[in-house]
Amino acid sequence: MFEDVRMSERQSISRPWDKLQRDRMPGYWLLASLGKRVLRPGGIELTKKMLAKLEISNKDHVIEYAPGMGVTARLTIQNEPSSYTAIERDRSAAQMLNDLLDKNPYWRCLNVDATDSVDLPEGFASVVYGESMLTIHPDEKKKTILQEVYRLLNKKGRYAFQELAISTDDLEQDFLEQMRRDLIYAVRHPAWPKSVNEWKKLIETQGFKVVNVIKRPVFLLEKERLIEDEGMIAALDFVYNILEDETAISRIREIRHVFRKYNNYLCGFCAICKKI
Repeated sequence: MFEDVRMSERQSISRPWDKLQRDRMPGYWLLASLGKRVLRPGGIELTKKMLAKLEISNKDHVIEYAPGMGVTARLTIQNEPSSYTAIERDRSAAQMLNDLLDKNPYWRCLNVDATDSVDLPEGFASVVYGESMLTIHPDEKKKTILQEVYRLLNKKGRYAFQELAISTDDLEQDFLEQMRRDLIYAVRHPAWPKSVNEWKKLIETQGFKVVNVIKRPVFLLEKERLIEDEGMIAALDFVYNILEDETAISRIREIRHVFRKYNNYLCGFCAICKKI
């Protein structure tokens, strides 16, 4: 069962990273704890391109998986969808997003794991999307999530995702395994990125047709991307927060090193799909 975290409980809910040690917390909460809000592999521009392709309007019933800090949610609700439902497994993150959504009774965030069934009727949504969520699950759980997405979408439904992808199919298995180990160690979280072609094949085997593909370099923690994603002032605040904490300095260097090391082999990948 899901839980709809609402205002009556807000005072007792902490931020997702408050009880985590900085040397062990997952990379996305580390970055968020330091002030970074855009946590997607292709950055804010890939998110905006994804939403433009989805063409969300006031006629749509939208479901977002793993909204995280709510950056994409803010962009989505600017289009005034008929309803917006977020699926977020972290209770604190769900409550933070509900603070934003309270102005509309048809917008809400449900505290439920993406791999669980959602208590919504079949064909409820006209649009479903998710970002930086499938990569952290092994293949069987990826399929479980996609099967639920398929159930939730109506017959003409649109689905989109943005994930970390391997940009070529030509890498040796030993190299791929080493890259994955390095990524997992740096971000302190499981990760199963797939090649662009593997992502497409996975989606198509679950009943979707890929109608548009967009790729963008990752460039995680590089100066230009930080400014593009966060804006100059917020980017400077983020850097200042890093420099105030020795553990943060070490972790950020480690993460940046790994993404620079494998920069030529990784990309942010977005697929726009329709249900068939």
